[in-house]
Amino acid sequence: MIKILHCIAQLPTRTGSGVYYRNLIAEIDRQTDWQQAGIFGLNNDHQVDWLELDQTYPVYFENSELPFPIAGMSDEMPYRSTVYHQMTPVMIEQWETAFLKRLHEAKQSFQPDVIVCHHLWMLAAQALEVFPDRPVIGISHGTDIRQAKHNPSMVLQHVGSLNPLAKVLALSHSDKQDLEDLFQIDPSQIVVTGGAYDPSVFYPQRNKTKPVRPRPIRLIYAGKIVDSKGVFELVEAYTNVRKRYPDLRLDLVGRETEETIARIDQLSGNDPTIRLFDVESQMKLALHMRNSHVFVFPSYYEGMGLIALEALASGLHLVSNRLPGLTEQLGDDLIDHPVISWVDLPPLKNVDQMEPEFRKDYVDRLTQAIFEQVKQVEMRQDDTSFPHDIIREHSWTGLSERIIDQISRLEVDL
Repeated sequence: MIKILHCIAQLPTRTGSGVYYRNLIAEIDRQTDWQQAGIFGLNNDHQVDWLELDQTYPVYFENSELPFPIAGMSDEMPYRSTVYHQMTPVMIEQWETAFLKRLHEAKQSFQPDVIVCHHLWMLAAQALEVFPDRPVIGISHGTDIRQAKHNPSMVLQHVGSLNPLAKVLALSHSDKQDLEDLFQIDPSQIVVTGGAYDPSVFYPQRNKTKPVRPRPIRLIYAGKIVDSKGVFELVEAYTNVRKRYPDLRLDLVGRETEETIARIDQLSGNDPTIRLFDVESQMKLALHMRNSHVFVFPSYYEGMGLIALEALASGLHLVSNRLPGLTEQLGDDLIDHPVISWVDLPPLKNVDQMEPEFRKDYVDRLTQAIFEQVKQVEMRQDDTSFPHDIIREHSWTGLSERIIDQISRLEVDL
């Protein structure tokens, strides 16, 4: 029997990597008899039930030990968070001390055989330090690559070489060179496993007997309400589309601020058909998706873009920027399907910032792609033309089987 310690330095929910962390634990519990323990971060008002974990080692923020919110791999998180590059030396020392303490506690009381660490960042370096004689598997979620590119000094001082990792699981082949260059990973240790969605949460509302004539047609975006996600260009494109299709609605699901609300109101002319709100669970997000028709994903950078796959699994049409990780994940059977419209990325700087002079051209392309999918929704007569069977191949069952196989291969060294 293998004993696995799962490590993540942020909230184990609300983000793609947090959901990945939790779903992997649930699938390992379902498919094996292995014992599992977990290290994860919690702000002082967060509560998480862990029915699948035998032992837990939470790291609490917003207290005397860590007097600041969770540090997130993205600069904008859907909960109170601290930006890594804004942390002072004292804050970093407090962070490192707290997580080292939990790692040593887990080593003593749980004695794991394998450590699975999410994000190639500071916690992965600590896991290698605490468990020099145990295999440590690192899972890259793409945000670690972006964080390292934005903050090379932090990589040098607090991460260093992660070449001792036994395996590195990457979201796409397009990430492999960055992982080699940024963290000195031997390419033979990198395994592309992709991402997956949870079919028990994200599933469609099927109706094959009645024509699909939705009124109004509902568009939805879910994620961070920030510039790097293309949200404000989406608002402008939506305003353009409504000139031809006035019977539309747009829901922006994410953590809004007074500043973002003001920008959206200005761009849309205070359009009452645009709603902003947040959801606190995947279940609520999935329910909202099932009551929508088109998911729009104008993000400029993603490790994979799992949320787009979850939208397709919920039966939504998709408008998305042509993100390398996402197109690779969907594969040839889906990328050219008529329920998806791709938008070419504009020229970018600093990984995820649009060059301003290309904004109009990009908004025009996004507008046209939304037109295409609104028309597709109008034309659909029933549910039989939607690629549900192909999408199901990308569920958590398949991904977890691939990861379990990678862990099992290490057993000979235990």
